[in-house]
Amino acid sequence: MAPASSLKRAAPDADDYSFLRLRGGDGTRAYHDDDEEDEDEPSSDEVRPPQRRRTAASQTANGSASTFHPGAIVRVKLRNFVTYSEAEFILGPNLNMVIGPNGTGKSSLVCAICLGLGYPPSVLGRASAFGEFVKHGSDEAELEVELQRKPEDAENYVVGLVIRREDNGRKFTINGSRASHKDVQRLMRRLRIQIDNLCQFLPQDKVAEFAGLSSVELLEKTLHAAAPQEMIAWQQELKEGFKAQKDAQASTEKTREEVKRMEAKQRLLQADVDKLRERKAIQEDVARLKQLRLIACYQEARDRFNDARTRKKEATRAYKMLERSVAPALEAVNRKQEYHRKVRGAVTLRRRELKQAVADADKALGPVETASGKMTQTETAIRTEEDNFKDKKKRMGALRKEITDLNAKYAQKPREFKAAEWNLQIRELDHQKREKQQKFMDLGQQREAIRTEGTGLKQQKTALLQELEDLDSQEGQLLNRLKKVNPDVAAGWAWLKDNQAEFEKEVFGPPMLTCSVKDGRYSDLVQSMLQDSDFFCFTTQTRGDHKKLSNQLYGIMGLSVTVRTCFASLDSFKPPMPKEQLPQYGLDGYVTDYLDGPAPVLAMLCAEKRLHQSAVSLNEVSDDQFERIQKDEIINYFAAGRKFYRIMRRREYGPGAVSTRVTEFRKGRFWTDQPIDSSEKIEITRKIEEIEGGIAELAGKFKAVSREYETLKTEGQELEEKKSSLMTQKNQLQAEYTQWNGLPDKIDAKNKVLDRTKKELDEAKARRADLTRQLDDATIEMSKAVIKHHETLGAIREARQKLLEVQVWELEAESDVASLKDKNTEITNRLEEEREKVDQARKDVDEFRQTAEQAHEKVGEFLTDENRADLLAAARDKSVAEFEGLIGAERAKLEMIEAGNPQALEEYERYTQKIEQHRSAQENQETKLAEITAKIEDIKSQWEPRLDQLVGQINDAFSYNFEQISCAGEVGVHKDEDFDKWAIDIKVKFRQGETLQRLDQHRQSGGERAVSTIFYLMALQALAQAPFRVVDEINQGMDPRNERMVHERMVDVACREHTSQYFLITPKLLSGLRYDPRMKVHVIISGERVDETGTTKMNFAKFVQIQRTLKAKAASQRLL
Repeated sequence: MAPASSLKRAAPDADDYSFLRLRGGDGTRAYHDDDEEDEDEPSSDEVRPPQRRRTAASQTANGSASTFHPGAIVRVKLRNFVTYSEAEFILGPNLNMVIGPNGTGKSSLVCAICLGLGYPPSVLGRASAFGEFVKHGSDEAELEVELQRKPEDAENYVVGLVIRREDNGRKFTINGSRASHKDVQRLMRRLRIQIDNLCQFLPQDKVAEFAGLSSVELLEKTLHAAAPQEMIAWQQELKEGFKAQKDAQASTEKTREEVKRMEAKQRLLQADVDKLRERKAIQEDVARLKQLRLIACYQEARDRFNDARTRKKEATRAYKMLERSVAPALEAVNRKQEYHRKVRGAVTLRRRELKQAVADADKALGPVETASGKMTQTETAIRTEEDNFKDKKKRMGALRKEITDLNAKYAQKPREFKAAEWNLQIRELDHQKREKQQKFMDLGQQREAIRTEGTGLKQQKTALLQELEDLDSQEGQLLNRLKKVNPDVAAGWAWLKDNQAEFEKEVFGPPMLTCSVKDGRYSDLVQSMLQDSDFFCFTTQTRGDHKKLSNQLYGIMGLSVTVRTCFASLDSFKPPMPKEQLPQYGLDGYVTDYLDGPAPVLAMLCAEKRLHQSAVSLNEVSDDQFERIQKDEIINYFAAGRKFYRIMRRREYGPGAVSTRVTEFRKGRFWTDQPIDSSEKIEITRKIEEIEGGIAELAGKFKAVSREYETLKTEGQELEEKKSSLMTQKNQLQAEYTQWNGLPDKIDAKNKVLDRTKKELDEAKARRADLTRQLDDATIEMSKAVIKHHETLGAIREARQKLLEVQVWELEAESDVASLKDKNTEITNRLEEEREKVDQARKDVDEFRQTAEQAHEKVGEFLTDENRADLLAAARDKSVAEFEGLIGAERAKLEMIEAGNPQALEEYERYTQKIEQHRSAQENQETKLAEITAKIEDIKSQWEPRLDQLVGQINDAFSYNFEQISCAGEVGVHKDEDFDKWAIDIKVKFRQGETLQRLDQHRQSGGERAVSTIFYLMALQALAQAPFRVVDEINQGMDPRNERMVHERMVDVACREHTSQYFLITPKLLSGLRYDPRMKVHVIISGERVDETGTTKMNFAKFVQIQRTLKAKAASQRLL
């Protein structure tokens, strides 16, 4: 369906067009014009199919050997792919320009290259499913991409791909053999093909994405496109190294800070630790004294036990001897005591019998109380039922009255109520209210819009007044000028003034604002020593501030500014000779003598521009003075009169190898006393007057709108009040009607309640009769229980009488025992005393035995074979009291030593252990960090010079491309302390009077970004490591001038010898463009009505012949 034709021409006016070739749409038919054709159309027998061949790289335009680089695309064949039924593209080794109207399938060729070489659709920014690339109505698409072989290979690489629509499946082949996707990827890496790199492969839908690449991403893409593989490997190692270095530094610093923190905490604990250690020593002494006290206690307890045991034996022997001697005298007392004991037992028995009789009486009393309670409960229930009966009779009378009243109310109909009419009135009011509310809201929004606009105008007026005021000051004029010549620096300075407190030390703005010339006569001389970047740079005093400011201005705000740091003080920059000696050389003084400003800024300028070694003079130096300056070799830079002198010495060529560059410098742009620009003041004043007029006009509008606003507000309130009144009336009528309408239901409900009450009244009568019967039964039970209880009371009287009888016998026995005891009191007392002695001795023995055993157990807990002899010796001949005194003295010492933190010693020892662990870890981390740093420096020392050289070559080509279109461009490397922020910095200038500005999506137009993009890609052409580069419709959006100039440069760059293959896809071209013999133009003609016959008629040789005939006729007519 979509044939592709290839046109390759040597020059627009070439005579030999025999190399023109047209390929048929099906890939099997082609037309090759070997001889000049007449103006008649070719007949069908003149169309002959070419021989099928595997590679088209065997010939070029003039039949010379192939100039394809390894990996370049030789041929692309498509079948059932997107819009193509079948097509084959035979490509050239240099610039391939693919042209054709929109929608003919140009970008499909780009898609085929991408997918055919194993890359995903996401690289194209198009469809995500592979099946979507299969032509509509087909099940499979086939692609074939032939790549130029490497010199050591026998044949070209032909990568085949079959895409299935149904399951989005893919099958790859390499040179006809089945291959996996990984096999294809390995081949691409081997040939350095990077279709996912926008610097190599820029499809139509990714052009905007390329312009949106961050500077860091652009550096990555550039290296992969133009740098040798070892540089890419080095960069990856540096990334990993710097990351590891950051991690190691962070870990080391964290460990160091942790050690410092723990040591500080240790120092805080030291006083408490000393006290706790002293307390611990005293506590250990106290513990030992307590052990010794226990030993002494055991020894004393053992001695007391032995003494008590001896006393017990003696007391027992004395008691037994006394007992034997008084036994006859006590026998009568013993008999009487035995009688008393038996009588006391009888008393106990009689008391038990009395208690049982009382219990039986209490048991008989239980039924009496139960029956009594039941009677009381029944009587209460009867009274309750009687009260309930009376209430229900009263309730029935009330219900009958209510029913009569309700029937009377229902007989009286209420006032007529039509809800629809009331709702209609209320809705009408709501409608009016909504209309006014909408107007009210609209007016409110108008008021806010007017107020907002007025606020904006007032802010503009304030800013203009400040700007007008600034014009009257030198600083204001400089700042105003800075905004014009370098907006990025002005924006950075504005941010810095508001955020100065965020930095460790003061950060200084551009010297243009912060410095000044002490003597205006020397202003041009001083400025001749500096470049524009010196006037616009920022100065920091610490590495941290440099990193923070660079990240803010360059990384976050995207400003193209310069940040410098100088760690040396201004005093360290000494002049090469005293100022007093300069007049003998015809010089007035050093630059630093005439320049005023902050010391760190001046120190930075001295470090960058050697201002402390550069001299100036208002007058020209004489020849003798100049020769003396050269001879003495002290001053190498000086400005005198209107000339700048730079003396260069090449000592390697001998002492006389001296050259001097003398240039006339222009008048200084800054640090000059210029009169205030009156036209600018007039313009600002005019703007202020316009704003004041606008403010006055807005004030009038605001008053008018406010009046209408308040009127609508009042009307809305009136409507609300009217609606409220209607609602009240409606609700009142509706309530009356609803109440009357519900009366029948209410009467019916009351009648049901009356019937239910009658029924309940009958039930209450029945319950009352039943309760009366229950009361009679309870009365009978009560009588029986009382009779039985009376019988148990007689048993109690009999038991009490028997108890009194034996109690009298007990009193008589007690009296007899007491009488006998009185007669034997002395004997009894002696026996009692001896018994008490025995008992006391027995108690002492038991007590002292227990004490000794307990003391022995306690001593056994700490006494060992190792300390036995020492502790026993220390406790010998000392009492418990002595040890108590020693312990008390030590405890008194403890009370005098008070530690604020009882856990300080444990924390101190824990910190000590942790500090040792952290210090060991810190040593390992520092060793690892040193190894990482050394490795980084080794790799960086190789990688950075190569990077500078590579970017320098890109910059040379990029700048040259821009010079050819009378513009300016610059490519540099932004080097940051943070390696992850190293980036490609592209600056461009498209108009006279502008400064170079950073390329991004905001500063330049779409056409300017397109020009910059194509020039950058062309700058990579000579350095390209990739075998081919694709750019799709990059010229869209360019104006004709830029497009023509870009085309000119592209042809120059892409058609040089030994450059990689280049593809430019475009829907249209300007007329009269320059071509090169190494170019190959592919014209795509496709559409529903293009058939094989039509394609064979597309004979470009014939078209050229017709054009040549027309030009010849026109030339002959001009001669006539």
